[in-house]
Amino acid sequence: MWHKEGNSMDAEDVRKEQEWVKQGNSLDAQGQFEKAIAAYDNALKIDPHDADAIFVKGQTLAKLGRVPEAMKCFETATQMYVGTYG
Repeated sequence: MWHKEGNSMDAEDVRKEQEWVKQGNSLDAQGQFEKAIAAYDNALKIDPHDADAIFVKGQTLAKLGRVPEAMKCFETATQMYVGTYG
């Protein structure tokens, strides 16, 4: 999990967020793309700065042909990465 500095979460929030991402990844692998997106959205409610979760959500959106939404996710994640590693 990669997220922007300054985002403070307690251990329970981190665990919950990681579980949602893990569930999203599993659902994506099973071809349940809409459910995967919902899981990523739940993760992002906990940590909206998790660039990795934003990126994988974009990948799943792209699989559904929702290219404009996917591109927005990719752009957001890229800006987060560049902002830190720039």
